[in-house]
Amino acid sequence: MSKNKRWGKEFIDKRNHKEYHEEVLRRYEIYLDLDWVASWDDELIDMNQRKRGTPFQFPNSMILFQALLVEKFTTRGAETLTRNLESFGLIPKCNDHSTIHRRILNLGLRFDVPKGVELHEGTDGSGFKMTHSGEYYQQKYGETVRKFARVIITATKDEILDVDVVVNEKGSLTEPKAAEKHICSIIENGGNVAKSYDDGAFDTKPFFNFLEKLHIDSAIRIRANASTKANGSMRRKREVLKFKSKGYKDWAQEVDYGMRWPMTEGHFSAIKRCYGDGARAKKVENILIELKRKVWIYNEVKKYGRK
Repeated sequence: MSKNKRWGKEFIDKRNHKEYHEEVLRRYEIYLDLDWVASWDDELIDMNQRKRGTPFQFPNSMILFQALLVEKFTTRGAETLTRNLESFGLIPKCNDHSTIHRRILNLGLRFDVPKGVELHEGTDGSGFKMTHSGEYYQQKYGETVRKFARVIITATKDEILDVDVVVNEKGSLTEPKAAEKHICSIIENGGNVAKSYDDGAFDTKPFFNFLEKLHIDSAIRIRANASTKANGSMRRKREVLKFKSKGYKDWAQEVDYGMRWPMTEGHFSAIKRCYGDGARAKKVENILIELKRKVWIYNEVKKYGRK
């Protein structure tokens, strides 16, 4: 069977592979970066200023470092490695695995927003497993935990800007609503969102009206049976007429719709290859925290390689 002829421009790989190779190697240096030790005492003083009860003994920067270790190993693995750092005299003291687990769950993870540049972002969701048990185990013991959680990210082609994790249930946060929430947060934190690249799930009048209100350009795939009537959204009507007059291929080339893949699918692929497609936690609330942390760690490691 002959292959279909490729439409669009032929892909030309312009990446500097030598520079990219060095960038990937630098990412792993984050696991040996102990710069945070120098500010140990000052950070604890700041953390304990308004603390009631038992004061903190370990700075948040150490817990963030251990979060990286936990994702690759376990809390006991992080304890073992931290204990060795103490024995080598590299850190003042170490904590145990239960303290690591408790502190990591309470970390306030934030995503940095680039400022002074126009942001071209996309939003999408992907399923992650909430349990690793097989079909036999579930039938035999009647496991009631939901099988999948949905991770929704808003990202540029280079980094992730925000994330939400929900259980796929009726009434849970939808992808368009998550995108609106993320874009508002990005703008509040000084980001300039110029264009949004999204799939057919975002072809809704409320989302188009939201983008129109904020003067954000869009590249959203329109449904094939979309009505050309406004019905409450002139922005969507214009986009539908544009899509139908040009056809999918010409429209996709004009709006550069292909950029949606590195903004969303590319990140999800990398996260699942590097850190797996499921959670190890048992409680649903801890699973949601773990999956968000997984996305945050991937983003931090990738940014570290570009330093």
